Amino acid sequence: MQINLVEFYTEKRDSFIRSEAQLTKKIKWIAFFRLLAFSGIALSLIYLTRFGVSPGVLAALLSLAFFLFLVKRHIRFEKLKKRYGILSGLAEDELKALNHDFSHFNNGKEFINPGHDFSYDLDLFGEGSLFQFVNRTSTRSGEKKLAALLISPPIEKEEIEKRQDAIKELSGDTGWRMQFSASGNMFNETERQHDEVATWSEKELKFNRYGLIGYLRWVIPAITLASFLPGLLGGVWLFLAACVFVQLSFVYFYRHRIKEYFRFFGEKSLLIEKYVSLLSEIEKRGFSSEWLKEMQQAILSPSSACKTIKELGSLVKEFEFGRHLLVGLFLNSIFLWDVRYIYNLRKWHLKNRGKLIKWLGVIENIDAVISLANFSNNNPGFVYPQVNEGRFIFESEQLGHPLLNPRKRVCSDFKVGGFPEVIIVTGANMAGKSTFLRTVGVNMVLSRLGAPVCATKYVFTPIGLYTNMRTTDSLLKDESYFFAELKRLSFALERLRSGEELFVILDEILKGTNSADKLNGSKELVKQLAKLKAVTLIATHDLKLAEIGNELPPVKNKCFEIHIKGDELTFDYRLTEGVTKSMNATFLMKKMGII
Repeated sequence: MQINLVEFYTEKRDSFIRSEAQLTKKIKWIAFFRLLAFSGIALSLIYLTRFGVSPGVLAALLSLAFFLFLVKRHIRFEKLKKRYGILSGLAEDELKALNHDFSHFNNGKEFINPGHDFSYDLDLFGEGSLFQFVNRTSTRSGEKKLAALLISPPIEKEEIEKRQDAIKELSGDTGWRMQFSASGNMFNETERQHDEVATWSEKELKFNRYGLIGYLRWVIPAITLASFLPGLLGGVWLFLAACVFVQLSFVYFYRHRIKEYFRFFGEKSLLIEKYVSLLSEIEKRGFSSEWLKEMQQAILSPSSACKTIKELGSLVKEFEFGRHLLVGLFLNSIFLWDVRYIYNLRKWHLKNRGKLIKWLGVIENIDAVISLANFSNNNPGFVYPQVNEGRFIFESEQLGHPLLNPRKRVCSDFKVGGFPEVIIVTGANMAGKSTFLRTVGVNMVLSRLGAPVCATKYVFTPIGLYTNMRTTDSLLKDESYFFAELKRLSFALERLRSGEELFVILDEILKGTNSADKLNGSKELVKQLAKLKAVTLIATHDLKLAEIGNELPPVKNKCFEIHIKGDELTFDYRLTEGVTKSMNATFLMKKMGII
């Protein structure tokens, strides 16, 4: 299957590159004919001055029409060329990803939060993270939505299964996903632009004498245009001058409001054009899964979001015309341009601002799900989890870490049934304990997202996840490492005692104290966890902690073994039953010449 994916993306990339090259040739020819058309206009005007009006005017108008046609064609071809360039880049990115190179994707380091329940410990964000592995979003809001889903994945069975169906459907339509992503990448919005658009639904736009301007925006330009007639008939131009003065006075009176509206809407025509393109992709596709149908219906009813936002795009683009000094002076003198368009923009905003947040929410949701669908498509060996309700179940076969290279990944079976249960995992250094803990945690996050997991079989009951694997001290808060760890453990116990069900993952608990105190404290913590509605997975080097399994039935022991033969040390990274019988610290220190 992997070979087929490589062939698919290679063929797509090469096809897009060829199309881009063909358009480059066409654009060169258009540029040549534009020069001829412009020359035709100049020659027609020369003819006009020397030989007569009628033939010269006709030739000039024809040349101008041909020139404008070529300009429009040139803009269209340039956009199409850019799109093919983006599409070939997307295909190239996936070829790198299939070769297990994800360095070119955004790693989401801005979402790193050491205080979160599990994201920091499970490497959900940052270099080499799950976010970097999965992320294919093409909008800033979609990127934030994907991060939000990883931070707080759904926990309700119905929602998880609906998302599963949506991801399955989109994973099978690589062509549509690529076209959606290409539309999103046609314009890369800045953080400022994203934040400003995010406030569009909330902000109340002010406008003095709004009702009066509704009439005057038509009446005054009509009178101004009529005032040309006396001058053209040989009369005075005083009436026209008065009309121009009145229009510029209105523009001056509303100058602060015009600046405010431009800060709010201005320089966003390309971003709006991007939203229109994305909404169009969603509106015109036929969906079969319930979640995707709901998303589509949200932008189709009661009216088309694509059409409505397209209207906004036209208003913003025309409003931006007035920002050019000479053009703006002419338009504001004759058509009351800026005042007219701040009126039209407020009218659009009043009518549609309540719907806007919902429409943009559809874009970000689809954008985030496309990333998960791409993840599914690129990992055909992964399996969609079976979601269970009622008694807690976690049953997996050949469970592995999705971020590890498939050629090096070692998988293990892992099962848990019911509360309470404590699994103590022992093993030597580098034997695979911490990786296994992250394997369980990361796959739990993926399963709650509705995405496929790295396993051949996976049945689970959705519950909360809490980890303590990589606690950090804080000089700012004057907290020691040990105190920070105690705070996290205390918080987990508080939630469990309040009745919340949790899957708790701990790596080397109480690392910040001496050995005897650590062992006693760890045993007491295990006893507490063994009474609560929790499944707890603990990795430790301390073999004495594993002895508590002889005292408490909810405690089970599993381990990762190493094999030392003469001067060689080997790891098989496979989870087995029982307590480890081998350690390697002294062996490694001797081998490296430390002791």
